[in-house]
Amino acid sequence: MSAFIDECLAPFLITLDLKNIEVKKNISNFDFLCDEQWTAEAVQNIIKNCIEHTDKGGNLTITAFEESIYYVLIIKDNGCGIPKDELIHIFERFYSCSHADKESLGIGLAFAKTVLNKQNADIEAESQRGVGTQFTIKFYKSII
Repeated sequence: MSAFIDECLAPFLITLDLKNIEVKKNISNFDFLCDEQWTAEAVQNIIKNCIEHTDKGGNLTITAFEESIYYVLIIKDNGCGIPKDELIHIFERFYSCSHADKESLGIGLAFAKTVLNKQNADIEAESQRGVGTQFTIKFYKSII
């Protein structure tokens, strides 16, 4: 999992450096079955969203660990957060939050959810204005 996360972060290294965003990783190393290319693109959409909404000098924390029935990947920022009334819509296609970049098409998080769901994974988001947002992905080990 550690190599996979490094691969997902690679396209953003310059932006992270320019914004002086510290990346904190707490990753248990495990292997899980997935379509690596599509899953990487889904995770990159989440990372991109976190970076875009985190101010200079902020933090991005990535945690991964194994539970009995699933693998967990948590991507958390300490950015501006998402208003509660908008949080329920962030995985809808073409939805952009009120504080999103004007050029945002509102497809990144919808794409991520679709790709992850097709691979027997769930994604959820928690957020608090002024504190940040946390995305939790659960990759289920088998279909019950």
